[in-house]
Amino acid sequence: MIQGMRRSERSLKKKIKEEELDGLIITEPHNVFYLTGSRVEGTGLVTQEESFLIVSPVFAEEAKRELGGWKIVVHAGRLDEVLERTWKKRGSRLGFETSNLSYDEHQRLSRIKNIELIPCRGWVEELRMTKDEAELARMEESTKVAHSALEYLETKLRVGVSEKEISQEAACFLSKRSEGEAFPSIVLFGDRTSLPHGRPSERKLKQNEVVLVDLGARVEGYCSDLTRTFFFGQVQRKWKSIFDLVTQVQRQVMEEIKPGARSGEINEMLKERMKKAGYRDAFLHGSGHGIGIDVHEAPFFNPDSKYIFREGMVVTVEPGIYLPGEGGVRVEKMVVVTKRGNRIL
Repeated sequence: MIQGMRRSERSLKKKIKEEELDGLIITEPHNVFYLTGSRVEGTGLVTQEESFLIVSPVFAEEAKRELGGWKIVVHAGRLDEVLERTWKKRGSRLGFETSNLSYDEHQRLSRIKNIELIPCRGWVEELRMTKDEAELARMEESTKVAHSALEYLETKLRVGVSEKEISQEAACFLSKRSEGEAFPSIVLFGDRTSLPHGRPSERKLKQNEVVLVDLGARVEGYCSDLTRTFFFGQVQRKWKSIFDLVTQVQRQVMEEIKPGARSGEINEMLKERMKKAGYRDAFLHGSGHGIGIDVHEAPFFNPDSKYIFREGMVVTVEPGIYLPGEGGVRVEKMVVVTKRGNRIL
């Protein structure tokens, strides 16, 4: 049973009070997990003073066992019906998560008497960006498992093995050493490495080919995300040159990740270096992303991103170069922002 109020719950209550709301309804599953620390499915309702988890009868016993600090509300009907009963005399200004509440659900909640629905964008996601020591410890372990998986998979590369077979090896390895894959592993050979998010196929490995593996583990709800490019045998010299460029750019950009730096500027810096090397159009995605409970979460590295790095944020840096019909190279690492810079996980 989880005892006491978690940092996340305490911070959200403070935010609710500062914004002069009477409460916030949390429907995004990752946010519910972040606040409760439990995988019990349900909808959160947090006020300035109380915390409720609304669950179906299927999860009632589990919720009562695991969540000592939350009031468990069991219902078998619609959310608006149980909310109307639970919310009585607790105020009028109720916030909701704009990114997750459906239009139909919003319409039903709007019909509850004496409740004014207030849109709240990214409140819990903002709290999730900064990790505490316990969260970082889980991410450290998750990253160690992912590193071990990459080392293991390299030993399994042989002529005739298929992309699917290596991806299945990854899934098996990760499931034995963690909660399992953070996402379906990407394994690509030869010319198919030009597909940034290609799905493993029956394509078999040949001698002297580029191999791209992108995988992650999940430990106590927290993810890792690493990408490595291997050279199976003797590949063309250009691939080694591209690999050296990608790793050099990655190293240069990571040096700039520190408190106060902006994610949008980091993104433009990486793209500018790719442009100078003649590969601007061959870099097909963002420079990186935040990671934690979800594989892709704020802060994001996009041209219009305005996130400012703070101590405790964990991000990936993943430059890549993709040549259609020929192949590609990507290297992805995870770093945590520290007081004066960053540290590679």
